Amino acid sequence: MGILDRIERGLDRGVTSVFSPGRGGLKPLDLAQGLKRECDDQIQVLDRTRTLAPNVYTVYLAGPDHEKFASWEDTLVEELERVIVEHAEKQSYMFVGPVSVALSRDDEVRQGRFETESRTERGTVAPATGAAERVAADPILEIDGQQYLLTGQITVIGRGGDADIILDDTGVSRHHLELRRDGSGLTATDLGSTNGTFVDGDRIRTPVRLGDRALLTVGRTRMTVILPADDAPSAGSGW
Repeated sequence: MGILDRIERGLDRGVTSVFSPGRGGLKPLDLAQGLKRECDDQIQVLDRTRTLAPNVYTVYLAGPDHEKFASWEDTLVEELERVIVEHAEKQSYMFVGPVSVALSRDDEVRQGRFETESRTERGTVAPATGAAERVAADPILEIDGQQYLLTGQITVIGRGGDADIILDDTGVSRHHLELRRDGSGLTATDLGSTNGTFVDGDRIRTPVRLGDRALLTVGRTRMTVILPADDAPSAGSGW
């Protein structure tokens, strides 16, 4: 249960006290609903089976409202991003880049109101919705139940802040592993990591072409490769 769910049910007293019904004004759930409307309004129907949703959102707030959210802005932004991803899942929308939300102060916006803006920005990875998994020609990487659509040519995985997929795992090097697309397939290359990269239990020393459902292990993290149906070689075949 996310914090917005807890607020709605009155379970998070530390936050609901700031946004109690008697106080009026703008509440976190208002922002969540507004972002879902923005998402629905800006979709692009690509064909019969694919509907693209924007993945970069900005919420413009009056100064006092922006200050009201400031003390827990990072948590709120994470929750709003989760709301958009879950909404897209329910509506069978897909993304071509990671979902991000930013709160911005705009003194032209009236207090108690807000405005939203969105755009589509292609990235190296995107959260994979059910719709994306069904129709995409892009490989998918599943980590701890979270699926990432690998939309870029190269995806770097590691602990460093500049990695495309960042792993909070002390056994992972800053730049640990590279996944390179070859058509709709993937090739894994260890980037000289300290603890190595394992494909289906075997440590790799050279680039390895990955099969569908190949298991990658780096540090304590396990990742599963999901390839499009028309590109599924046997797992762990080297070059």
